[in-house]
Order: sequence, then structure tokens, then C-alpha cells
Amino acid sequence: MKNTMGNDTLDSWREEGRRLVSQNSQEFRKLVSQARDYLERSDYDTAAIYGEMAASYASSKHPGLFASPELEHILLTIGQQAIKTSPYIRKSTTSARFPEKILHVGTSMVSIGGHSKFLRRWINQDSNCSHSLVLTRQFPNEVPKLLSDAVSNSHGKIYTLNNYIGSIITWAKRLREIAVEADLVVLHIHNYDVIPILAFAVKEQCPPVAFLDHADHIFWLGASVSDVVISLRESAMQITRQRRGIEAKRNVLLPITLEPIQRTVSRKEAKQQLGLPEDSIVLLSIARAPKYKTINGISFADAHLPLLKQHSQTILLVVGAGDRRDWSDAIQQSGGRILSFNETENTSIYYQAADIYVDSYPFSSNTSLLEAGSYEIPLVSRFPYPSDACAILGADAPGLTNHLIYVQNLEEYTAVLSRLVQEEDHRSSLGKATRRKIVETHMEPDWQRFLNKVYASITTLPKRSVFPHQIDQIVLDEPDVFLPRVFGSDKEINFGSMMQWYLPLMPFSTRFHHWLDLVKQHKIFQYPPSLLLPEWFRCNYYFYRSYYFLLLKRVLRSIT
Repeated sequence: MKNTMGNDTLDSWREEGRRLVSQNSQEFRKLVSQARDYLERSDYDTAAIYGEMAASYASSKHPGLFASPELEHILLTIGQQAIKTSPYIRKSTTSARFPEKILHVGTSMVSIGGHSKFLRRWINQDSNCSHSLVLTRQFPNEVPKLLSDAVSNSHGKIYTLNNYIGSIITWAKRLREIAVEADLVVLHIHNYDVIPILAFAVKEQCPPVAFLDHADHIFWLGASVSDVVISLRESAMQITRQRRGIEAKRNVLLPITLEPIQRTVSRKEAKQQLGLPEDSIVLLSIARAPKYKTINGISFADAHLPLLKQHSQTILLVVGAGDRRDWSDAIQQSGGRILSFNETENTSIYYQAADIYVDSYPFSSNTSLLEAGSYEIPLVSRFPYPSDACAILGADAPGLTNHLIYVQNLEEYTAVLSRLVQEEDHRSSLGKATRRKIVETHMEPDWQRFLNKVYASITTLPKRSVFPHQIDQIVLDEPDVFLPRVFGSDKEINFGSMMQWYLPLMPFSTRFHHWLDLVKQHKIFQYPPSLLLPEWFRCNYYFYRSYYFLLLKRVLRSIT
């Protein structure tokens, strides 16, 4: 099989990337301009919503920016003008060096994926602090029970903003009021969430703010209000300093936290439970489906066919990719030795059955790599890019340094995996060394020392001054030109599709005007009248409907 990422391929990606980034930049700037227009009319809610639409677009369609000073300046202005500053000055609840009351702010939290797991583990491990959580747009998901239990056990509270009657400005004001009792605010928000930027636009009325850079590979909002940015890996720190305007002293490293992992069954027993031959060599990969994009007509499954054909005892398990039509030919050629499963929270049995872990491609999954390494599994990841500027496109974490095997092309990939398949001692020694490094870095007590350094930097640094009003500088070079291929959405994003998500947030007059225009252009079943219901109403309706449905089920169960 030919190398899928030779110089010719990378050159074509650069050319395509420059064109796509330029197009994306133009669309992004249109949305920013509309946000500015509504701001000048003092229509603050609509201005904020167009600002969020711009950020949402940029996080899916890379515009040559990792941060936008122009957009953040608009949002800061909205927050300063639309939300009246409180008449009191925040009083710290502690004179200690480290914060005691921490307010985490997220957009929404779901049970699958590393986002809520990281927050839950942080709260559980940092037992000396009280941790509360504000969710800006949790609807329609329920807060994962393990996360809500962690908050409750730390003597904290959970607040959901979008079930309050009101608008984005109302919710931002509510967030500012909640935050005034905290010693530290930590933002775990989605890339496009404008509410924290509005809420913390007046630094004098806020506690210190830290931003957790969990989506370090793409555009996000929040640099303007963050006194410190917490990076999870070295490549993220590089992007944060060079492309997001954050000073080095305000950029700190915090490894992803992991809970202690111990085997509950042997590798042989785990294979038996999964219905796999005891003597099979299992390659495992776990990630969300979008991380397994087909590149140049060669799928993630195709990339493993040479190995599977060379070694008849090998099996590839992929958890999270689901039913993939683009893998069907490879599955057939492998004789059914490529197995793809839907997403699940219960991944432990798969890790315990694995002999080798292969990273998702082209979108790496650091959390899965770390969890796999914790089970003493050797790790392999593909990194075909030509320069250090592209480091953000690959896998890296403090506990993976010098232990994760990187390969540049498919020939090398097959050779590395073939050696691991054939040499059990090599697999074992590499897996044990990987686990030792991960445990030293990402688990107690060492992880707490990293967190204490983060707290110390936040409490000793002066608050960041007002974010300067700068002009956005679009970049058409690496890594930007590769981002549309690696991380970009293949779906068309147009005004109508975004409106389906944002109409319920708009003031009624604006909402009705946009809805009429959309119905005239399309058909009413594409934009039903239910979109005219405000977000807070929809949120409460679905919450109480679910609540009473569960209550009815319990009553019926007790009767029968």
C-alpha cells in the first residue's frame, strides 16, 4: 500500500488548505461584522448570539485563527455595557495561598468522552477544596451522575443557567453573581460559548479566571478574560503563546488526571469475555467516530490490512467508530478480523483484552492513549507532518514523552506493529515502562503537585489587564493549512443550519423575523413553529416532561 501522506499529498493539502482557510475567513468575518452591527444598535442579545455563531463557525471551519481579538473585543464591550456592574467589591473567602472555593464553568457535560471525566477526577482528587459547577447550556442532556456526586461530595452546588427565564445577557449576569463567592473560576467551556466572556468582561468584579485548554487544536473564545491558560500538553502551550496572545508566565501545564487503574481480569480472560480467541493478538483503538476520517480514500481499517494479512492471529477492535460503510471492504478482506463498536462508557474490558494500542487517525485521542498505557499496553500513533509547527496535530502528553511510538508513514506503521505482534517481550517491557511514566505524571500524588503549581501561579500573578483591541491576523501556513483536512467538518455550514440552533436564543422580534425569512426560503417543516419557543421554555419543558415520565414509570412499577 502506498504512503498516504507523501510530499505530493501534503503539497495538495497545503494548496487546498490555503483556499479553504481563506473562504472560511471571509464567512467568519461576515458573522463578526453582523455582531458588531447589532452591538452598535445596542441590541446586545442578538450581537452576542452572532458572536457565538461566528465562534461556532470558526471552530468547525478553521479561519486561519486560533483566537480572535476583534470578536472578543465585541463581546467584552457587550458585557461591559449590557451588564451593570455590582455595587460591591468581591471579598475573598480565604487568606490562604491556595483557593478554597472553586467555580467550574462548562457549557454542557455528557457521560461519554474525556471532558466530564477530567472535571470529575479533578474534583475528586482535589479534596481540600469545595467545587461548584455552572453549566451554561446543559439542555437537553442530564448531568452525569458521577460528576454531580463529585460536586455534592465536595460541598459544592450545580447551577444550570439556561433553565432560568431570560436571555444570554440574563444568564451572563447570573454567572457573574454566582462567581462573586468563588476564589477561582475555571472555564471548561465549548469553543464558542460567549456567556463567560460577557460575565467576566469587568475584571474588577470577578475572581481570577483560568481557562482549561481542552480543545487546543482549534479556535476558541476566552483568551480575553483568562488570567491563566491551563494547557494539557507542550504543543498546546506553543500554540497558546504564539497564536492566542497569552504570555508565557500565564500559560501553565496541567497533565490530564487519571484515576488509579488496576486489572480486574487477565488479558486471556478479557478476550474470552469478548468472544475472541485466547491466542489472538488484539490491536485496540478507542475514540469518537469523527476521529476516524478516511483520508485519500484509505480508511483507518484499510491502514491495518497489510498487518492483518501478514499475521493471521491479529484482530483490530475499534470502540466508538460505530457502523462504518467506508470500512466494509476492509472488514471483508480481513475475514471479519476488524470489529467496530459504538461508543460506550464501559471500555475497561476492551483495554484489558488489548495487546497493542493504536491511536485514532487522523485525529489523535490523548485521553485514550493515557488510559491504554495505564494498562501496560504499548502505544503507537501516526504523525506524517513535516515540521514542529504541526505538533498540535499529533498526540502528546507529559506521560507519553519518550514512550509513545510515532511513525511517519504506513510502511513504517506496519513494520512497527509487526514487531510488536511478533515479540511478546518487547510488548511487555514497553508497556510496563509506559505505565510507570503515566502513573508518575497523571495520578496521585504527583498530579496534585502539578495542580498546586497551577493554583500558586494563579494566586501570585496580578490580574490580567484589559485585552487589547487588536486586528485579527489570518495565517495561511502550517499548521493552519492542514486543519481543514484533519479536524474540519465535512458538513456544509450555512446560515439556515446555524439558525436552527440559535433561533431560540434570540429576542422574540428578531427570532420571528428570521423564522419568517427561513420559512419563505425553505419549507415550514424544516423550520417548525416550535423554534419560536425560547430556550429557557424548551429547557424546562423537556426537563419536567422527563421528570414526570420517570415518576409515572415508578408509580406504574410499584402498582404492578
